[in-house]
Amino acid sequence: MPAGRGADTHRVAPTLDLIVQPRVAATASLAADRLLLAEAARTQQGVLRVFELEGEVLSLGRYHLAPPPVPGGAVQRWRRHSGGRAFPAGEGFLGLSLVLSHRSAIVGDDPFALAPEQVMNRYVRGILEGLRLVGVAAFYPGRVLPGLLDRADPGGLVTAAMLTPDAVTSIHRVRGGALGVDELAESLRRGYEERLAVTFQRRDFSAEETRGLEAAAIEENSGASWLGQRVPRAELDRHGSITTQLGVLEAHFALDGDRIREIVFAGDFIANSPAIERLERELRGAPAEAGAVEAVTRAVFGRPDNFLLGAGPLRTVADAVARGLPP
Repeated sequence: MPAGRGADTHRVAPTLDLIVQPRVAATASLAADRLLLAEAARTQQGVLRVFELEGEVLSLGRYHLAPPPVPGGAVQRWRRHSGGRAFPAGEGFLGLSLVLSHRSAIVGDDPFALAPEQVMNRYVRGILEGLRLVGVAAFYPGRVLPGLLDRADPGGLVTAAMLTPDAVTSIHRVRGGALGVDELAESLRRGYEERLAVTFQRRDFSAEETRGLEAAAIEENSGASWLGQRVPRAELDRHGSITTQLGVLEAHFALDGDRIREIVFAGDFIANSPAIERLERELRGAPAEAGAVEAVTRAVFGRPDNFLLGAGPLRTVADAVARGLPP
């Protein structure tokens, strides 16, 4: 495997924890990722968590506007920590989270050893190898199965391209049967060890961690939640959108004369949260014209720790805003 930019080729690959969770509630799964992210930052310990969510779930990306709940609806809405497209989850779908102290932790100590655009392509190799070991030649699923999205979001708030079942790799169809969560975890362990030269130690959440997860899940189900932090806002009466590599980039904003009073970006892109927060903050009060928006965008993403993927050139951000301006 070729080393990434700045990768330490003499470094001993790390040992990751392997946690397997069959049939976990969506809110508990979210709490697990939050806990593991905090632990990774504190202890530098990486984790591969393999899980299956209970019920039927619409998995929203970090930056989608959450549709309102459907009265009597069976589909749960769940927001990931990662960006990208919306996709189906829950029973019949197995998920994984690879939690690291920084984006390059498997290949080197330098957080910038891998460029942002290299990260997914590097770490997905363990997944593809693991699936190959069980007889499945997989590729990236990129869009949303239409039926589940229609039921979870009948108002069409989540803008996403549709995907038909024939356009994805179905493990059940290829193998003639489902792949259990423990079997998937074992194949992924072997795949990551083979392709990324890491090792694993199997563990479960401790009693103390479990109590913390239960409390966090209860908190998520009450009041202002992670899911609800990006929702439609009536005061943001201007809207511009543009088709991108991953799907759609949207700008929802309000004007104060010829300046931007408030703005929220939504859609299928991948970015680090501090960058989007800073972009939205620094655009407040900025002139409502494409040149000014592009200048702010380039300043924010000119920092080495910030990135925006799946949206094309940075000019796309300004183009989305421009499409929402009055004629």
